[in-house]
Order: sequence, then C-alpha cells, then structure tokens
Amino acid sequence: MRLRALINVTGARTYTFIAAMILVVLIFGYTYSLVRSFEVQTNTLTRVFAKFCAAATYPATRDEDVRYIFDEIIKDINFPIVITDPRGVPYTWKNVGEEISADDVSWELFVDTNPADPPEGTMSEIIGVVRHMDRSNQPVLMFDPVSGRFLGSVHYGEPAITSGLKWLPLASGALLAVFILMSYLGLRGIIVGKRRSIWVGMAKETAHQLGTPLSSLMGWVQILKEHSADDRTRRAVHEMEADIMRLTKIASRFGKVGSPPRLDKEDVVEIARSAVGYQKKRLPSLGKEVEIKEHYGNVPRTLVNMDLLEWAVENLVKNAIDAQDKSKGIVEVRTTYVPQKHVVSIEVEDNGRGMDQKSSKKIFEPGYTTRKGGWGLGLPLARRVVEEYHGGKLRLVRTTPGRGSLFVIEIPAI
Repeated sequence: MRLRALINVTGARTYTFIAAMILVVLIFGYTYSLVRSFEVQTNTLTRVFAKFCAAATYPATRDEDVRYIFDEIIKDINFPIVITDPRGVPYTWKNVGEEISADDVSWELFVDTNPADPPEGTMSEIIGVVRHMDRSNQPVLMFDPVSGRFLGSVHYGEPAITSGLKWLPLASGALLAVFILMSYLGLRGIIVGKRRSIWVGMAKETAHQLGTPLSSLMGWVQILKEHSADDRTRRAVHEMEADIMRLTKIASRFGKVGSPPRLDKEDVVEIARSAVGYQKKRLPSLGKEVEIKEHYGNVPRTLVNMDLLEWAVENLVKNAIDAQDKSKGIVEVRTTYVPQKHVVSIEVEDNGRGMDQKSSKKIFEPGYTTRKGGWGLGLPLARRVVEEYHGGKLRLVRTTPGRGSLFVIEIPAI
C-alpha cells in the first residue's frame, strides 16, 4: 500500500477536476433553462402578434387609423407570416424568403389558384411554406366581427432567433462533451505521467542503492575465493557469487525501467525456460508442494529484451506459485505461436486460489496486493514491460475462485 500512498498525491487534482465538471454542468443547465424560457416567451409573443394580425386585418381595410397601426406593427415583425383568404390562397405575406415576392402574383393568378393543386411558381412555393408553418403552429382564423363571416387565416412561423436558439443547447452540449473529454484526457495524462515518474524514480533509485553494496560484496567474495581452503567454503563462495550475479541482474532490470530498452532477436522459449528454472530453484524453500509443468511449442524468434521479458515471466510464475492453497499445486507454462494474430504467446496457468471479479479488475493497478507486506508491483511491472516496451499484451484470460487463473503474454512475431 506504500506505492498507493505515493500515487494518491494526484487526488487533489482529481477532486478539482470533478468540482470543475460539476460547475460546468450547472452553468450549462442554467443556460439551457434561460434559453428554454426565452424560447417560450418568444413563441408566446409571436402567437400574440399573429392573433393581433388576425383581429386587425379586417378593420384595417376600413379604418385609416387602424390601417396605420397595422402597417406599422407588420413592418417590424421579424417572423414569417402569411395571410390567406377563405379558400386558403395566400394574398399577402412577409419574411418568407427574399426571392418570393408578392409582386410576382397577378390578380388573375390569385383568383384562379386552387390551393389543393397550385400552379408552379411563386404561389406553389408560398402554399408549401404555409403547410410547413401549419405543422408547427396552429393558424389563427379571422372572422368578421359583425357578421361572423370567415375571412381567412393567419399562418405564422418561428422567428429566426428562435430557430437559432433551438440549436444552442445542442451546440452547448457538444462543447460541454468536448470540454469534459479534453479535461479527462488531460487529467489522465497528468495521472499517468505522475505514476510513470514514480515508477521510474523508484526503479532508478533501487538500481542505484543496490549498486554500491553489490560492488562491495563482489570484492569480499573475491577475497574469500582467494583464501578458501576447503571444498565446503568454496561451494559457499560459489553460491554467494551466484546470488550476487542474480542481484546484479535485478539491479540492471530496474535500471532499464523508464528508458527505451534494446530489442534483439531472441528465442522466447529459452527466456521462458530460464524464468521457470529460477523459480524451480526457490520451490524447496517455500514450504509448498508445487509442480511446474513446461510445454514449449515451436515458436519463431522475435524482437525482445531478454532481461525484461524474463522478468515479466518470472513475476507471473512467482504469482502462480504464491497463489497455491492446495496440498498439490500445479503451475503450467506454455509457449505457442498464433499465426492468426502473428504473435508469440506465453501462458502461465495455476490451480490456486483464483480471484473474484472485484479483485481481478484491480490486479494491474500499482499498489494493489492481496499479500501481506506486498508492494503490488509485480503484475503492473510485467504489464509495463510487455505492453510499453514490447508492444504486446498481458491479459488475465480466466480466473475462478478456488480453481486458479490463466495469464497470457502476447508478443508480436517478426
């Protein structure tokens, strides 16, 4: 959990991001509410104007004062309006298009027009506009205030500003989505960069701290070799020398973290065999009865960094051994070539305790571990080695509580 404590330094930035998102959503909601309110008021005002036109059209033909008021109001109307006679034939209109002029309609054309089958041209276009407006707004009927005779209808549409406002929430929503996405990607980049810097810093520091005592130990082992008299001492020195070489290899691996490693054409089978061989040597000291079965298929050589890939395989095998909770544990390591994917596959399967769904989703998170005293670095490091340095994939293919797990490494073949 110690690494997790280091990573949590990004928590403040995460909370800031969440607070900013809430603020942006609230502003968006308030703006949308204002737009909707303005749209409703504009539509209400438009209908009031239409009703006034319907009420004033007939008196305006008889009273000069009413005609003046009518003309002044009509002049400032900014929404499309068409007035039709009792037959439904348009005889005047405003704001229905710059190219549609009432001057193009003669008296004869007006009288002869059948609204159900209008002639091609201006009249047909205006009637089409009327039908379109009626689908959105119920026309206002005009009647003679004295006789009650039906005089025609006022058809009206939405002001240009209302039509534009309809797109504003969508545009604002799209901008909000883009902003949230960009903010998320930015925050994720910060978190990933922070984690990467922690990883690299820890790895480099570990390699540095190991370097000095290893150099000293090499010197002491050399002195012991020169002064060892009996076979028992020489064997002990030999084992010490092997352990020092192992520690040197580990320090070298940590030193390569954070820098692009050199990739060479290597035999993946030999890398897997070496990783398994090291773990087999540790079995007697673990107090567990575990059998490691090896199944190596014929695979092509591929570009890898031997030290780092061997490290990743060792971590998987070690986890498989640690997961054993049965009297007879079995770990199987397989290498195969998958021509359909053009990848070399390394599988590590065990019959250990397995994991539940919740745990299986967290195993690659740095700092997550189910072992007491563990750092939770093994699987995250293995994934980093496989995916970032080799362009491959490391997946938990299958896990069942009480029945074990199956991990698969896939490396692109040459």
